[in-house]
Amino acid sequence: MFDEKIRRLITWESGEKAFPLSIELSPTLRCNLSCLFCWRQEKNDIDSGELSFEKYKKIIKEASDMSVKEVRIIGGGEPLFRKDTFEIMKEIKSRGMFGYICTNGTMFNEKNIEELVRIGFDHIKISLHGSTAKVHDSLVNVKGSFKKTLKNMILFSKWKKKLEKEKPLIEIGTVLVRENYKDILNIVNLAYSLDVQYFFVEPITVYSKMGEKLKLRKKEIKDFEKIAIESKKIADKYGIKNNLNDFIESEYVRKTGKMKELLKKDNKNKRSRFLSLSCYEPWLRIGIRVDGTVCPCGFFDQESTENIKEKTLEDIWFGDYFNLRRRQILNGKLPNHCKKCCMTLVVENKLIRNELEKFKLMI
Repeated sequence: MFDEKIRRLITWESGEKAFPLSIELSPTLRCNLSCLFCWRQEKNDIDSGELSFEKYKKIIKEASDMSVKEVRIIGGGEPLFRKDTFEIMKEIKSRGMFGYICTNGTMFNEKNIEELVRIGFDHIKISLHGSTAKVHDSLVNVKGSFKKTLKNMILFSKWKKKLEKEKPLIEIGTVLVRENYKDILNIVNLAYSLDVQYFFVEPITVYSKMGEKLKLRKKEIKDFEKIAIESKKIADKYGIKNNLNDFIESEYVRKTGKMKELLKKDNKNKRSRFLSLSCYEPWLRIGIRVDGTVCPCGFFDQESTENIKEKTLEDIWFGDYFNLRRRQILNGKLPNHCKKCCMTLVVENKLIRNELEKFKLMI
């Protein structure tokens, strides 16, 4: 998938246009948990205004017609709170696209786990924030969540072995906070016992006063660098792909909530303005929020002027709003919501810049 990103960006850089590689769907803002670090902590009146299943079918068909390779179902709330999210997942695979979902893992059952394994759904990211119920349940603020999540992860492993399938690949996603940073090595060991293929850590993005309390302090950040080194050694030994190397340089943890600074760093390429962009999302991805509002990524752009209820994906992708965002980034201006960007995306953009530079040096 990374090679295809580079290919499409090179098409744009050459003066031609390319279709998006990926779309992100956020089916609901409703959730069965109350995570202490979530943006929802200071939102008491969440009016979802969700798109219908028929609308999602239409979006997925349009995406397929535009040669979109990947459809990611992300949070906002818990995607599986909507019962028809499983139907959305099946629709993605019926169109031959790569399917990804980010979930807290509590709302699966054996029947739909078996079905997802049978259809070859590609990637399931499950949020797990501790190696024990004591740590995890206290952070998600609902007792019994750890037990449910582990039970379902074991069922995925069971059905993959029974049906002799490699997919879906399972990822554990952990939000790094003061309460769990010492537990990371234990989570890596747990991931191995659960037959997990990926382990990714994301520093908390502060959305509330509670989030500020959970954020690591200077000494804890320094201590975590040592924990990350040891945890990476073990994860690598187990063959679990991970991003723990990114934490050996603590800047990503310190700058959480101020990511515009990092997006703009190390991108002063004199050979090509396109090679030095802070972010490539408006050239690669369409994010569709729960009410149909469209943005270039998973973060809500309150200045967006587009809605999928009113236009087709293709009209939006080549329309005024996306062209404006592209021009702004080409001119070195990042929208205000970029300060909340996640570490994973900041690192991804850095990798893209490096790969594009290698390509240009080869020709």
